Amino acid sequence: MLFLSRSIAVICVHFLIITHNKHTINGQGVENEGNKSVLSASLYSKIFKERRNEHQTVIKNMITSQNYEKNFKLLKLAYGKIFQLIRDSNITMTSYAYEPLRDGFAQNSNLQDAVSTVMENCCIAAESLIHFPEISYRIFGKQYLEWKLMLNWCYEFVNSFPHIIDESTAKLMTILFQEINEEFRNPEYVNPYHEASKHQEKKKENKRHKKLKKGPSLSGGKKEL
Repeated sequence: MLFLSRSIAVICVHFLIITHNKHTINGQGVENEGNKSVLSASLYSKIFKERRNEHQTVIKNMITSQNYEKNFKLLKLAYGKIFQLIRDSNITMTSYAYEPLRDGFAQNSNLQDAVSTVMENCCIAAESLIHFPEISYRIFGKQYLEWKLMLNWCYEFVNSFPHIIDESTAKLMTILFQEINEEFRNPEYVNPYHEASKHQEKKKENKRHKKLKKGPSLSGGKKEL
């Protein structure tokens, strides 16, 4: 069975779902022998690290753009697909009665596909929420409790692979947990991107009001008859 690793990447104006028929490490392909690819935990750990670097590059590009409306549209698309991919992959894992803490890193290609899809999309969801909190909570809206449940599940799932994730990913999950669970936050917890989001939203509102203030002129000014 072909091993697919899927994650969401949002790069500037493009919304991309990354689906690989083979993995790459430092740009070099990891071929699927006999159209199968069952990876070791150590090899996937390297692939996962590259995926995380890609995620961070995507987020940095979005922050640099400072385009609230564009980022909102991109994240709205991304969150919808992320939710679907995680849900579908969880169904696959459940059908195999897979438990990461008990079973370790999956040795079945279908399960590896599901595990990698969940891990990578959980991380891009966490990066998106932490760096764009105002936009994210606005998108979640009335479905916030569903998202909170899923993101708490992501926190536990990703942390079930300490031999695969690195320190930066473990830290990301800790920040995610505190961001969505106010009652468990450390006293010193602060998400600096909350203020950045407010500033970006204020700029958007000022721009909108400026356009309304100008408006079209019907009179063309007074004329003496």
